[in-house]
Amino acid sequence: MLTKLDLNAFLKAFRSALSEDDLKEALARVTRVLGFSQFAMGHHVDLAHPPSGAIRLSTYNDDWVSHILERGYFAEDPIHLASTKTVNGFAWHDVGDIIDLTPRHKQILSEAIGFGLGAGFTVPVHLPGEYQGTCSFAARSVDHLHENALPVAQLCGTFAFEAARRIMRRKLKLQETAVPELTSRQLEALVLVGRGKTDREIGQILGISRSTAHEHVEGVRNVARRSG
Repeated sequence: MLTKLDLNAFLKAFRSALSEDDLKEALARVTRVLGFSQFAMGHHVDLAHPPSGAIRLSTYNDDWVSHILERGYFAEDPIHLASTKTVNGFAWHDVGDIIDLTPRHKQILSEAIGFGLGAGFTVPVHLPGEYQGTCSFAARSVDHLHENALPVAQLCGTFAFEAARRIMRRKLKLQETAVPELTSRQLEALVLVGRGKTDREIGQILGISRSTAHEHVEGVRNVARRSG
């Protein structure tokens, strides 16, 4: 049985990881200890043309990655789709309880078995303003998983993704980026702009004139320009 010290050691490895190689090694160790055989962590982006700053660490079978790219499966991945419907980690055998599986989804899951991806556990990652992502641990079956594999995978997946974000921001030299400072009115205006409201509508909702509402919206844009 995993001891408290073992779990702390896992989390410490993620917190202290300084590079993608460090993080990949820490994830690989957790994967083995928990009884899984493969892992994949990353943002849900175009694998063929990933944008700058996108996280992607994986030990999935290279043939499977080529397989899903050739057949366009990535955009219809049922695991990814299920991850957008919950904030909790979930076992793959429960995916049908989270989303309605189409014949295409079932085909993808069936073909994945041949690449050692018959069972797994996925931790969703949802952060405002960032790509959605997941950290998944996979195996041929659940037969050899550690008795605490799923709760530990939930915690480790969360810590690992945060470590990846930290490493990527440092790599892109974004760690010193200041958080834009907005007034309370600018924040209210920003929320309403995000809801598709016009300057006139914002003014009516906030009880101010259209011109004042416009000033608040422009103030938000100016702060964004200075921060960018």
